[in-house]
Amino acid sequence: MSKAFTKEDDDAPPPPVRKRGVPVPTDVPNYITAEGERTLRAELAGLQAGAEDRAHEISEHLATAMVIGAPDDKSRVGFGATVTLEDEDGKRVKYKLVGAVEASPRDGAIYWMSPIAEELHDAQVGDSVTLPKGEYEVVAIEW
Repeated sequence: MSKAFTKEDDDAPPPPVRKRGVPVPTDVPNYITAEGERTLRAELAGLQAGAEDRAHEISEHLATAMVIGAPDDKSRVGFGATVTLEDEDGKRVKYKLVGAVEASPRDGAIYWMSPIAEELHDAQVGDSVTLPKGEYEVVAIEW
């Protein structure tokens, strides 16, 4: 096969894993979901050479992490819950309340101390909540 039909970067090493820069919470408990702990431990075990910064970051978080499971009363929003909200036009959005290192707002995983999470905390299905983008009704809570 001619070299013209191959990618020049076929033998290039994978890009380095970058530290996300999420500080370990110090003024509040460093809560983490059980799923988040499993994910971080798996990521740590699979890191390759050259990812020392990310390994250090994960290790720092895991060293002080407090794994929080679902509560007995699953009718209210709390840490680890996934909440489905609906606006007056029927548009739905989901948020999951998670620990600092787990947060990924683009994916709907929000830090449990964020303003949105604080507004959602302790809400029940049928409650109205006011978020920056308007008024929503809690339509489902999943654990």
